[in-house]
Amino acid sequence: MYANAYLHIQALQFILLCLAPLGAYATFKNRTLSFLAVYGVAVWFLVFKGTEYAGSHNLPMDISAICYFLYILSAFLPVRPLKAAAAQIAGLCGVVYGLVMFYAPQIFSARDPNAMTFYLAIVNHSLLFFGGLAMCGHIPFGKADCLWTIGVLAAIIAYTEICVAMGVAEGNAVFSQIVNGSIIQLAAPAFSMAWWYYALYYPIVFGLLALWIALTYAINGRAVPPKQKIGFFAV
Repeated sequence: MYANAYLHIQALQFILLCLAPLGAYATFKNRTLSFLAVYGVAVWFLVFKGTEYAGSHNLPMDISAICYFLYILSAFLPVRPLKAAAAQIAGLCGVVYGLVMFYAPQIFSARDPNAMTFYLAIVNHSLLFFGGLAMCGHIPFGKADCLWTIGVLAAIIAYTEICVAMGVAEGNAVFSQIVNGSIIQLAAPAFSMAWWYYALYYPIVFGLLALWIALTYAINGRAVPPKQKIGFFAV
């Protein structure tokens, strides 16, 4: 792609990053809009990603792909902690992808030269961001639901890293680079990752994760009607 094409991609991604939270905010405290947003995103993923993987007979092996199906399950299964975990993980996946795409779109275009799938990836990750935030306003979170988030996220990371170790998934995928710390090399390719870098890097990553979870709880507390009952099962 030419430099001007990257500018167009960055502009598109910036617009979508802005529209996702604004769109989610519009669904808060309106049960009908909330229902349409959450289940609409789930149906979109079911149709497009479900048929994609059914046709290829492959299993999802990266965090983004798993998040699509996690969101589908959470939307249609009436399990409140699963919905909370999907909201936080899918939203996080979507916003991280969007920020990296905005910063360095050439990385993704080099890995996926097909224009259709490239732009669909931008749309799908923006829907993860929007859908995750919309889910935050759909049902009330319990205080211990963050433990589900941490457990599910740890399981997803373990699974994807096993896939990388077995050679059946890309080790240079952005989310894998975040896990192993090599994401810094997107900005500084010659950077040498010494022990002190990891000593700084992982506390920052865990701190940002904790901040994201706290932010989703804050959104949930303001978006969900205070009288809505917190139960294990919720639709």
